[in-house]
Amino acid sequence: MSARYRASLMAGLAVLPLFLSACQKGDFIMPRGSAVTAPATWRQGNAAQPETTLDPQWWSRFGDPVLVALVSRALENNPDLALAAERVLQARGQMRLALSAQLPHIDGQGLGVGNGHLIGQNFSQYILGGTLTFDFDLFGKLREQTRSARVQTLSSEADRETVRLALISDTVRAYVSLQASRSVLAILERNLAVRQAEQTRVTHQLRAGYEKISSLDQADALVSDAEAQIASTRLQIAQQEDALSVLLGDMPGDQIATLTAGLPLEALRLPPVIAPVPARLLSNRPDLISAADQIVAADHSLKSARAAFLPDIVINPGIGTAGGGGPISGTIWALGGSLLAPIFEGGALRAKESIAVSQRNQAAWTYRRTAVQAFREVQDALSGTTHFAAQEVSLKRSLSSRQHTLEDARKELSTGYVNYFDVANAESAALSAELQTVQIRASRLAELATLYQAVGGGYTAPASKP
Repeated sequence: MSARYRASLMAGLAVLPLFLSACQKGDFIMPRGSAVTAPATWRQGNAAQPETTLDPQWWSRFGDPVLVALVSRALENNPDLALAAERVLQARGQMRLALSAQLPHIDGQGLGVGNGHLIGQNFSQYILGGTLTFDFDLFGKLREQTRSARVQTLSSEADRETVRLALISDTVRAYVSLQASRSVLAILERNLAVRQAEQTRVTHQLRAGYEKISSLDQADALVSDAEAQIASTRLQIAQQEDALSVLLGDMPGDQIATLTAGLPLEALRLPPVIAPVPARLLSNRPDLISAADQIVAADHSLKSARAAFLPDIVINPGIGTAGGGGPISGTIWALGGSLLAPIFEGGALRAKESIAVSQRNQAAWTYRRTAVQAFREVQDALSGTTHFAAQEVSLKRSLSSRQHTLEDARKELSTGYVNYFDVANAESAALSAELQTVQIRASRLAELATLYQAVGGGYTAPASKP
């Protein structure tokens, strides 16, 4: 994709047909309804910082060196990213293959006769030479194929960046979820210790005649519930560690516990909420850049298909030397060529043109679908960060109130104003509020990773030569 194409594309993102008409000199007509118009503002972007330059190492803003190391490890070892890199190499090979068709082809040849017989005479003969084949490509069929392959290469590079960005975000979210589960486990283990102490106290008071058997049943049930929650959480942690190992490109094993021994959830920093100008999103996301490249590549393929209707000239000069005492000796040369023009091919060329037109229109619709999804993802992430923040504030107030209620219930239990069931209910309510507070904190952190992914993660399309 030439610099002129990409500049035209990104400058006209708000009105994509203008870009295409500029690139194609009026040749391209967008399918009805496929144009992309960026919204003027975000619905939930008031609290976000306007983005000027997004840090490409945005995950370091969470303030955890272990997370930074995990992302680096994933970028080095993840097989999905390695596959995407190989697809780039394949696309580059296809581009070189297309370019080779525009260049002269030189072939060598040799011929030898050891014991020939001609007009009653025996002879030996050898001929060594070479031929050159060159297609003048008068109307650009091969040239447009090369341009299409070049843009496909750029598209594959953007696809690789899409995979890379998704891998980073998935790693961040997986790490946050793992740390959240570990925080939950710590809370549950502390709660189990409290409930076991309550169980012991109720048992002693029952023996002394100060408690009912139902109180002991309640204490036993709460201990069993806590043990079940701990077992479930440990299973969840093991599964999350295995999932993170896969993202890192490692076999699941015990080493992941050491690799992920980073900051606890509550110590992770909240990166700032950012929101780019909506129109800039189209030039920041690698998937949108890839989709735009596909439109240009399809249009070059269409031009190549149309050029196939026109005549072409191919020349085949050759030169060589002959010797050996035969009838031919010295330098020999030949100059040949052909003028090829389609006359009747049973509608094959028209069919190829129709296919190319449809592929170009499909690329335009794919671009619109990708753009609409991109705007939705940013808007959803902005809404999520806003509402999760409000939820966390409310849940923290609720947690504080329930902890005060629990403290009062325990004091009143010691004086006989309430029974054990009131304390148990207060404990359950406080535990639920504390667990919800952990989960909402994890949701805020994960949603910020989703937001940074949605806005492009600091990706900038590389400049390209014509």
